[in-house]
Amino acid sequence: MDGTSQFLHGTLEVTIFHATPYQPSSPCMCLGSKGRPTYVSIKINQQTVARTSYERDRIWNQTFQILCAHPPDSLITIAMKMKCFTLGQLHFTAKQLLNGARFHNGFFHLNLEDGKPIPNLQLQLILWYRPVHYETSWLRQIKDGNFRGLESASFPQRTNCSVTIYHDAHHSSTFKSPLDLSGGPRKLWEDVYTAIEGAKHVIYIAGWSLNPKMVLVRDPETELPHARGVRLGHLLKQKAEEGVAVWIMLWDDETSLPLIKNKGLMRTHDEDSVAYFRNTKVVCRLCPRLHKSFPTIFSHHQKTITVDAQVRDSPGSREIMSFIGGVDLCDGRYDTEEHSLFQTLNTEAHSLDFYQTSIAGASLQKGGPREPWHDGHACIRGAAAMDILTNFEQRWTKQCDKSLLLPASTKSSLFLPEGTPAGKDANWSVQVFRSIDCSSVSHTGEFFREESIHNAYVQAIRGAESFIYIENQYFIGGCDMWERDRHCGCRNLIPTEIAMKIVKKIRARERFAVYVVIPMWPEGVPESQCVQDILFWTRETMKMMYNMIGKALQETGGEGHPRDYLNFFCLANREEEQVGEFIPMDSPHPTTLYWNAQKNRRFMIYVHSKLMIVDDIYMIMGSANVNQRSMDGGRDTEIVIGCYQPNSSQNKQNGYIHAHRMGLWYEHTRSADELYHRPESIECVRRLQSTGQKMWNTYTSEEVVDMKGVHLVCYPVTISKDGSLRDLDSIDHFPDTTAPIKGKRSKILPPLFTT
Repeated sequence: MDGTSQFLHGTLEVTIFHATPYQPSSPCMCLGSKGRPTYVSIKINQQTVARTSYERDRIWNQTFQILCAHPPDSLITIAMKMKCFTLGQLHFTAKQLLNGARFHNGFFHLNLEDGKPIPNLQLQLILWYRPVHYETSWLRQIKDGNFRGLESASFPQRTNCSVTIYHDAHHSSTFKSPLDLSGGPRKLWEDVYTAIEGAKHVIYIAGWSLNPKMVLVRDPETELPHARGVRLGHLLKQKAEEGVAVWIMLWDDETSLPLIKNKGLMRTHDEDSVAYFRNTKVVCRLCPRLHKSFPTIFSHHQKTITVDAQVRDSPGSREIMSFIGGVDLCDGRYDTEEHSLFQTLNTEAHSLDFYQTSIAGASLQKGGPREPWHDGHACIRGAAAMDILTNFEQRWTKQCDKSLLLPASTKSSLFLPEGTPAGKDANWSVQVFRSIDCSSVSHTGEFFREESIHNAYVQAIRGAESFIYIENQYFIGGCDMWERDRHCGCRNLIPTEIAMKIVKKIRARERFAVYVVIPMWPEGVPESQCVQDILFWTRETMKMMYNMIGKALQETGGEGHPRDYLNFFCLANREEEQVGEFIPMDSPHPTTLYWNAQKNRRFMIYVHSKLMIVDDIYMIMGSANVNQRSMDGGRDTEIVIGCYQPNSSQNKQNGYIHAHRMGLWYEHTRSADELYHRPESIECVRRLQSTGQKMWNTYTSEEVVDMKGVHLVCYPVTISKDGSLRDLDSIDHFPDTTAPIKGKRSKILPPLFTT
């Protein structure tokens, strides 16, 4: 029995059949309730995890697979409800299920909320708890060729796809990854330009933000010299004039008001884009993220570009190609592996694209540091690329104008049947996952809600055998296991599942390593309430994980340390002044934090990637953050892919996922250490810890010392052997700021907003 058996850890399969007829005894409950639509909700610790549709005849016949990673004192509540009140409910305790009563089948009497039984009201259901250690390892299924993907997703797993993986929007011509399987790291924005320029029929763009004045190709050494300086909006208008259907669907930030020059709180250029394309053949639509309770809080966060492209090795044929990931076509995203702070401010790269949202009052006129940007993206060909197109059309049909959609005859000519070889590199299996609900997509039921991104993450973590590598903008979850704020609603299980995986490995005395790379702080002024609130939730998540790991080490009598298994890093840069740098016209006031950062010539690299690699075999990449907003399905809309190469599963070091991770680590450390091929080993863990600590010392020292491209730094916390977490002895705030590293709970902002 593994060490997580003391938790409710596995899958609850619940089937709701039907209920017996019942008339409420109290007329004030709901007048004329007979025949009213009724539904059944399932909660774990007051958090709704599933619900049926409304049915007048009270016959549902609906089954739910509910992922669990909860404390042993958890309570499962199944309630039958109408809109205005609860008809009755019943409970199952986690202890019942953990003590052997895992299967329940039959008619169950329902009780009032005060516990009094309701005569003649019964609900027929099946509840079956399957502990995680009984689940078949999907990783073994991949190796055996039997993995069929995630069943709860809208789109099935597709075979014979090709995948190109990018880190950052661009790379300098001198940058070479240690395991180069494709002739050098690809240059994302140049590939996007080429794809748009080459489209003959369709260009679909879905984004959180888009700036039509953005220039994609900026490298003086580019192989696309004709594209230098061409604005994205000009290119799109040109393609529309050629007869290509160019449709852009952007999140409508409803705070973009004329009163503040349409900038909006998030500065997404939504109104600017509509104005730019007005009276052109480009169709640009703004879509609010509809939510019944909080219409302006959540966003459409998907980032996809879909075009038709020439089929490789078949000049006369066309196919659908889709880009997907974390990079929006907007300000500040263009960056290379150098992640410069000051040295590109007078170059094509950033002289017209100075971006710095974490320092109040920052501008090019006052000088750097700019905010460097690290991100990830992918390009897909094959049937999965068509699934991304389908997602766009479902959203467009729901919130825009379905009469404008691409004709079926045109689309069918661009669709290669699944299994059709799409080139020599079409050796990937790819599945598209989403967080989305019925308010944002067509062709779904009234209560449709998809959380397949969350489920894919959990499935991948549960199947991991040796290591997990994560890069993400946020890392928050598992509130059921926190010391406090357990009912804040941040119920995604990703951090909890990682901690439980480590605990299991500790008890089995097997090596396992998890590396998590996040920003020093979320984007924004670090002293602001929003940023401090998110830092507080992040600290609660870390504390929960290290506490579980520390307890497991103590209980097994091991000599190890929690950081032998779990490590958090961030990225940062520091540059010595060089001849020929940009000289600003003005300077910050000497008493400001801006002045401090400029004087010390340092700043964090903003990690915006949304990536998880498991055992160098499986990868999840897309737009989704590790927080409740992205994983919920009813908050921000998201889209990602899960992918692997079946032929590389037996020898993962021959695969592109392994090569991609090695490329990322080379970018972050400027080393291709042989230990990096064994990321689960304690030697590799300690090598990265050593690098991270050395560079943190360089970053925080009083003397300005150039970091020379080595950007990996340890996240600034101290972990004790028992798993307790505290601030560093030397510093409790981020350098050049007054912002506490541990964050501070806001008295104003609701958890719904910041988790």
